[in-house]
Amino acid sequence: MKTGLSRRDFLKASAAASALILADRFSPWAVRRTARAQSQLRFWIGLGATQGDAIVEFVRRATEGTDVSVSVDNFGDDAETKFTAGFGAGDVPNMFETDYPYMGGYVLGLDAFEPLDDILAAVDYPTDSILPVLLDRCRFNGALYAVPHGWNSWVMFYNLDHFEEAGLPTDRDPENLEEFVDWAKRLTKKDNSGRIIRSGFLNTIAQGILPLNIWGVMLHQYGGSIVTEDGRKTNFNNEAGRKAADFVMKTFYEWEVSDPTVSQRYDYWLTGNASMFYTGTWVVSSSLDQQNLNFRTALYPKLGDKMAVQYEYSGLVIPRGSSDEAKLAAARIYKYFAENAGEFGVLSSQLPVTEEGLAYEAYAKSDTHKYFAPSEQGGEFAFWDVAHPQSADFSQYTGNGLLKRILDRVWARQMSIDDALNEADAELQAILDETPAVSLI
Repeated sequence: MKTGLSRRDFLKASAAASALILADRFSPWAVRRTARAQSQLRFWIGLGATQGDAIVEFVRRATEGTDVSVSVDNFGDDAETKFTAGFGAGDVPNMFETDYPYMGGYVLGLDAFEPLDDILAAVDYPTDSILPVLLDRCRFNGALYAVPHGWNSWVMFYNLDHFEEAGLPTDRDPENLEEFVDWAKRLTKKDNSGRIIRSGFLNTIAQGILPLNIWGVMLHQYGGSIVTEDGRKTNFNNEAGRKAADFVMKTFYEWEVSDPTVSQRYDYWLTGNASMFYTGTWVVSSSLDQQNLNFRTALYPKLGDKMAVQYEYSGLVIPRGSSDEAKLAAARIYKYFAENAGEFGVLSSQLPVTEEGLAYEAYAKSDTHKYFAPSEQGGEFAFWDVAHPQSADFSQYTGNGLLKRILDRVWARQMSIDDALNEADAELQAILDETPAVSLI
């Protein structure tokens, strides 16, 4: 489903962990046990190191000293493709971690996940402690199909050494579009042939997920959206969509502040070749631990008519087909994530999913927290991907979705902005005419 480099192959992580306790429950989730029986569970994830390693560690902790063995496979960017193929062949794991843009397709299109309300109640999962805005995104047609393990609002990373070198302020954000462009130009460096060797603002055609996300945040800042609030109409083939696309094009061809040929955006940032970089908080730990960069983070600045940032999370689900015993086992592991959300935030470079987690002392005092903090306040300005059976086509964070495939031709100057928006509008509106979107903020 996804192609190209994304956060899921930022750094690879795979490991195995073991065990879990099961408790006898009453109807409808009664579990029959034999003495010291061992259950074998499979857990598929697709996350980079800070998040993926944290999940593996938490599974180990949640199941330590018990009678259930859990094998964790990290498929990186191929996790969704692997799951879709496995579902079609009747071979799926007992536990699965997936991004929000794909949930609508799995639930509404494939009916691939178990509804969780009764299962979670049977293990006393602390549903009431989860931040409501996150839990609401896990519901489809009134039923709960996922629980979040972490979330973030994308932030802007600023390389402070570059700012000091250029004589720019290091303690505030650009106040408007004009100042942003001025800063980006002053931060950009070129060689004698005019080739960009340091991007004042990191954007790249070679990895089309990034310009699509930049187009998305600017679309919302200019007052547009992918679809209307009722889920029945597109809302980007308009002035907001055109201005957002024009912004992306100017970073490459008019302002010349972005190298369009960058093939590895994370490496480019981590090696000090970018001054401003719009991405998620998962980059914080590597920036500190691997490269020791001098940087700060802040919400994406108001460059359009209003504030907007990208806000996302990944959910933990239970695929259909497991035994009742395995479903309860998975739910108990997920419960451990919720009850220790603050510690998971420390390990994962994500934000805790509970108020208690956000207030957890070790999280609040962690070295990384000051870089995560802007993201904590980002929900006020956030926008979400569209929940739909064909969610990937509407997503602003999908490697091969319809939006990306069409807009990539704009960035490469193979298609005009108007033609691309017209084409995307026609194709996505046809999908909405058949099946409206169901859950929007």
